[in-house]
This record gives sequence, structure tokens and C-alpha cells, in this order.
Amino acid sequence: MRGSWPRLGFPALLLLLHLLTGSDAAVRNGTAKREIGDSRGSSGTCVKGFLQEILPLPATCPPEVLGMRGAVYILYDVNISEGFNLRRDVYIRMAVFVRRLQRRRRFRHVRLVLPPWPRLYHWHSQGLQQSGLPWSHFFDLASLRRYAPVLDYEEFLAEQRLFGNPGAPLVHVGHAFRLQHYEVMLEQGIFRDKFERVTDKPCSEGSLSGGPLLQQAELRVGRFHCVRFQGSAGLLEKLLREAIDEDTAGPEDVDDMRTYALLSAETVLHDHWGDEHFWQARRSMRFARRLEQVAADFRRQALDTTDASAGVQRPAMWELERPKRNAKGGDYLCAHLRRGDFVRSRDATTPTLKAAAQQVKQLLRGFNMTTVFLATDATPYELMELKELFYRFRLVHFAPESNVQRRELKDGGVAVVDQLVCAYARYFVGTYESTFTYRIYEEREILGFTQASTFNTFCKALGGSCSRNAVWPIVWADGDSDSEEDSDPY
Repeated sequence: MRGSWPRLGFPALLLLLHLLTGSDAAVRNGTAKREIGDSRGSSGTCVKGFLQEILPLPATCPPEVLGMRGAVYILYDVNISEGFNLRRDVYIRMAVFVRRLQRRRRFRHVRLVLPPWPRLYHWHSQGLQQSGLPWSHFFDLASLRRYAPVLDYEEFLAEQRLFGNPGAPLVHVGHAFRLQHYEVMLEQGIFRDKFERVTDKPCSEGSLSGGPLLQQAELRVGRFHCVRFQGSAGLLEKLLREAIDEDTAGPEDVDDMRTYALLSAETVLHDHWGDEHFWQARRSMRFARRLEQVAADFRRQALDTTDASAGVQRPAMWELERPKRNAKGGDYLCAHLRRGDFVRSRDATTPTLKAAAQQVKQLLRGFNMTTVFLATDATPYELMELKELFYRFRLVHFAPESNVQRRELKDGGVAVVDQLVCAYARYFVGTYESTFTYRIYEEREILGFTQASTFNTFCKALGGSCSRNAVWPIVWADGDSDSEEDSDPY
């Protein structure tokens, strides 16, 4: 049976063949979009192309793409010098913002793309693959998604391939914004939310360094911007709307797919720090079940502690958690003793090993306990010294049981296990101004411990003056109260 192709003359067929080969070459070398210089060329609504003007091709958009009209992907990154626990706090800022943003009609299909984890400063172990790690290595993505529309980086690439534009596996990022602080932050002594694109100095890809996001081989950025930014995450909506307006030529482009990148996102402040929105996002950050199981097995075997014996609340879903203040904890004390750069940069508030041991032993005697679990970045030599200082007590420290487990957990996973063990202790004492300590405070607040057993800080010396971390109690809410009228004009 003959096909129904239109009757084309020989010259027309030659022209068609030339266009096809030229377009394919342009996509392969990644120049098709960059040479045009117009980010509207990468809309990705459905790639129709010139063939539909010549041949009667059927519509090619799959149903899952048609249901994502107007999708906006927000990639973000954090300065490479920032650690694991500060990055978790930056995630909360972005997640709370995106959760509220999706209530706007134009952003109803917004996605927050989680950046691959680079090899961080504190991950010292050699011989481990510790760069480009997905968020699923550390966190339960299903739990995160029940709070905000997030995608792991590989999931983002998979969705981009559905659109087929500009040519898988390349991904066109319409605008990349490098956020930076104002040199003068106060106006007549007043802090004001504001931002402005930098026009008084050159801004290029080289000036956007600071995080590894743009090193991902798949990303092709259309326009770079340096932006002075001062304020909370909600201010980002205006920045994104300006970019969408620049990329929209007319009504036919309104619902095109957009992809934008926000670099140095640690510059952005919380919209809702410490309130119920912050705590809902924080509660949704359940660790990966594999890591939670390793911690549970260790608590049971080394510390004779289970969820039931500790009296903590840990329902299957974070949404089922309720206010609680009667958790008992296991029969051990946890001490987070920060060493490393704190010994040099925070000498005024960081105790010596001997001073820390004196404080812990005093607490153990006061609570009639004999076991201390130690979470620390101390060197092997320092650990040996600490064991000698606790010779009449039982000092417990987590270490992977095999090289296989070490390769599976990696340094970041070992730190997560440390936090989960500290979270179940009868009493906790942490290091002044350590984000690792802050995250344990938060975990214990969620589990239902008293503030007196949680918000404790090592002093520089036993009996001396002491700087203490602030108390940040959990805030509960019966339901969301963040709905707003949609003022989006389109």
C-alpha cells in the first residue's frame, strides 16, 4: 500500500534532506540555541519544527507533557565552601518559597530541582565516590515531595527528555542568576528587601563560579546575570517573573516550559524562619530509609535503644506527628564535639578535649549514667586521647562495620547516622554555633524531647563563663494557612 506523503518535486526533496542534516548537526554540537541568542527558542511546549509546515505529521506531545504546560524548573546551587547542614537550611528556604509559589497560576507546575551534592570540605575519606551524589542518597524524596514539588537532578533530566528540546540530553537554562550581597546593606540604618541586576561591571560565566551546578555537562545557559540581592525568598518571585516576561514574545509563548538557575542561594533569607511553615518543611526532611535503618540497628545493638524504649514519636509519615514533650530517650548521653577548623577559628568558645570530657563526666554522674555516645570530627589521635579521658565510663563512637558499608554510606551518611543516634539520647550537649548541633536540636524537638534535655551547649571550660546556643522550639499548626489570592495576570 502506498503512503500518503505529499507529492514533492526532486528539488524540494533535496532541500528537505539538507535542512534535516543541518539541524541534526547543530543539535549535536550544541550551537543551535546558543547562536540564536534568544532564550525563547527553547520553550519546549512541543517541538513542532519546520516539518509540520511541509508534511502532515501527527501531534507528538505525550499526555504527560500536555499535562505540564507552563512548567517552570528552578535549579539552585550553594557556594562550594558551605557544609552539609547549612545546605539543608538553604533547602528549607527554597522549599517553603516554592510551596507557596505553586499557588500562583503561572507557577502551578513549578519544580524545585535539587542540586547534586559536590564533594564537601568535611568529607575527608579517600577512595570513596563522594561527588555528584543525588539527594536520594541522604533523604526520603517521597517525604520531601509531600511538602514541596521537588525533583532530584536525574529526575529533572528525565522530564526534560520528555519535552525533547533542545536535543536530549542537553538542557537549555534560559537565565542563570548569580546572587550576591550588596556592599552596603543598610539604608539609613534600615534593612530593605531589594534586588538589582549588576550593570556596572562585567558578568559572565566566569563570574558565576562558587558552586558546581553549572559544571553539569548537560546544562547550556542562555543568559548570565549577576544580581545584587537582599531579602527573603519571596523576593525571588519578582526576579523570575521578570525573566518570564523577557522570554515571552506573545500569547503563544505564555505557557511555554521555562528553566532558570539561582546560584549562591545561601544569599536568600527565610520567608518564614522558625514558624509552622519552616517546621513543616523541616519535618518533611526525613532521612533515606537505608540510613535510618543503619542508625536504628546501631542504637539497638550498641546502646540497647529502640523507638519504643526511647518513647519517641516516629510515625510512618511526618504529617502524622503531633506535639509531644515526654520522650525519654535511651540510657546514654550524646555529645557533639566539634573539632577541625573550630579549634582554630573559634578558639574562644571551643573547649579542649580535657575540658569537654570534664563537662560530660559531670553530666553522666548527675544523670546516673555510664555511657556517652560521641559524635565528632576528631582525628584518630584525638579519639584515642578521649578514650583515655573516659576510662571509667563507656565511650561509644559509630564507625562503619565494613569497607562495603563505608562505601555505601560515605562520609555524609556516617554523619547522618551520628545525628540520628544523638537524636535518641536521654540528654544532648552540642557545640556552640555548629549547624550540626542545630540539626540535632531540631530532630529532638520533632521526636518529642524536653527543651532542657536538648538545648545544651559545651562551655569553653567547666565552671567558666559560657556562650550558649539559642533555644528554637518547634511550632505546630493544625493545617496550612499559606493560601493567598492569585494575583497572577496570566
